[in-house]
Amino acid sequence: NRFGDSNATPTTTGWLADFNSTTLNALVIEAITNNPDLRVTAARLKVAQANVRIAGADLRPKLTAAAVASRTKRNSASGFKITSSRNNRFSPTLDLAWELDIWGRLADVRAAALFDAGEAEANLQAAQLSLAANTAKSWFNVAESELQVKLAKQTYQSYTNNLSVLEEGFQRGLTKALDVRLMRTSVRNAEGALQMRLRERDGTRRSLEVLLGRYPKNEIPLNDSLPTINNNIPVGLPAQLLIRRPDLVAAQRKYLAAHRRKKASKKDRLPQIRLTASYGTSSDELKNVLNINNNIWSLAANLSKPILDGGKIRSQIDRAKAQQEEARYNYVQAVLQAFAEVETALAAENYLTKEESALRASVSEALEAEKLAMDDYLAGLADIVTVLESQRRVFDAKRSLIDLQNMRLQNRIDLYLALGGEFTQQKKTPNE
Repeated sequence: NRFGDSNATPTTTGWLADFNSTTLNALVIEAITNNPDLRVTAARLKVAQANVRIAGADLRPKLTAAAVASRTKRNSASGFKITSSRNNRFSPTLDLAWELDIWGRLADVRAAALFDAGEAEANLQAAQLSLAANTAKSWFNVAESELQVKLAKQTYQSYTNNLSVLEEGFQRGLTKALDVRLMRTSVRNAEGALQMRLRERDGTRRSLEVLLGRYPKNEIPLNDSLPTINNNIPVGLPAQLLIRRPDLVAAQRKYLAAHRRKKASKKDRLPQIRLTASYGTSSDELKNVLNINNNIWSLAANLSKPILDGGKIRSQIDRAKAQQEEARYNYVQAVLQAFAEVETALAAENYLTKEESALRASVSEALEAEKLAMDDYLAGLADIVTVLESQRRVFDAKRSLIDLQNMRLQNRIDLYLALGGEFTQQKKTPNE
């Protein structure tokens, strides 16, 4: 059984190529190498691997060596004279103990531990895949926040320029004070919106740094572009792709581990046969402890079977059955949730694509409306409220379009997560 490594890349990383970003690839590798949460999951895998070795050790004989050295002193009185004598004794022994696994109980325990390790391995792979996806999402959030900051700056600058024109007109008696006041309000609102966008950008950059295992110093390079999704989703994605999802693999292995534990608990009712042997010697002289004439040994076998245990074994069997049932329905629920995630992401892809087309048209129309409103205002055919409303709609449409473009990227990543990787099944190498 091949176990994962916390420094390895996720099981399926082909989906990263769809975004065509060397920077993103480097960030994913950095996150998988340094993220503390992933290290915790990797440590759990090491614990599970150690438990496999511990369970396997119970199948093998146990040999214990012991050495006892003692010294005694005796006093004796004869008449008015007291004499002392010292006696040394050396007793090295070897003790052998071995439980014969006739019914396969210990083998079931070890098999359960193997499935536990397999679950831990799958959980590590799931954590790697999730971390890679969250890193990509955070990187796109940084890009969106930077684009929103740029748009907010453009908005603020545009309103500021318009205010300068109106104030100049007011000084010349060509503009009403109300128009100036309304434009000043828009300038202040734009300034507040800019500060909000700067705060959001700061937060997204620090969040990404934490994912990467860095100190959150807000030093992530600025990313002011969102990739364009060019590849379409293939028609008729096979349901077999979900089998590779690490979380489903983990749920399946957890069920199999519970099944083997139930089998082992039932075998606790059967007699247990143990062999014990002892081999040693005892001598008053250290040089004689290896003398074959002084050696002693014994061999014994014992058979034990529980008769009265207060219902402990029965309760342990019931607990194992309930745990198996729990693992079974957790697996069923995980499969249903996986299908729901795939269907939701596929449906959202269609809706978001149409919504983006509508927003692009909205931006185009709003820009034309803004131009016409400004022309009418300068010609005295429209008031300043109409101009401000047309400008607000332009900026709202642009802001919504940037947000939607990021949502499409986030949803595409959700689809990759739901499928457990890219749209095609990777061929496994002979060593996998």
